[in-house]
Amino acid sequence: MIPTEEELLNFIKARDLVNFSTIAKFYNINNSTVSDIVDSLIHKKLVVVKKLGGSKIIRIK
Repeated sequence: MIPTEEELLNFIKARDLVNFSTIAKFYNINNSTVSDIVDSLIHKKLVVVKKLGGSKIIRIK
């Protein structure tokens, strides 16, 4: 099931540190799908992505 932007925002709010893999595993989707959804949220200026080591951490603005 591909999450809506609202569902994804709620998922990120409910957890402190969320990376692309965490979202992909939770919703059983590919990392590329997560990237597409997150890119849309970045464009709307709702989230920011920080690189931490090899992970991309998603935070609410």
